[in-house]
Amino acid sequence: MTTVAECPADDGFLLALMTAMTAELVVVYNLPSDARPRPLDPASRYLLARDGARAIGCCAVEPVSPGVFELKRMFVAPDARGTGVSAELVAESERLARGVGGVRLRLETGVRQPAAIRLYERAGYRRVPNFPPHEADPESVCYEKDLAWPRPNADAR
Repeated sequence: MTTVAECPADDGFLLALMTAMTAELVVVYNLPSDARPRPLDPASRYLLARDGARAIGCCAVEPVSPGVFELKRMFVAPDARGTGVSAELVAESERLARGVGGVRLRLETGVRQPAAIRLYERAGYRRVPNFPPHEADPESVCYEKDLAWPRPNADAR
């Protein structure tokens, strides 16, 4: 049974998954072997997906500006892909952002990650112009989603 829960930034399972994510991106995008992602804002929150005791996925929700958060460090272990874990992580990241006042969640992925693009589009994210620092990167693709709760239809009374 898969569970998704918040975890501390220094959780060993989280760090191992983020290291695996970086190693995969180095290969996919032909980056230098010592490439590392930039540090996240200390106010970022982290989610860890587990199958029993085994950590199988992770992501982070980073504050960008009042009401705006960015989904970062999304990764699912290769042998757990295609099981719905990524959709669970996305849904939980949206709940987490809403819970701390988020009205918009944005993200950046890459053109060499078609499965990620399909995931985000299925989850209701819309393509937007690349935001900083990705605006000049032809390999980047940016998305966002309005997190406002649906308003009740006043005509439905």
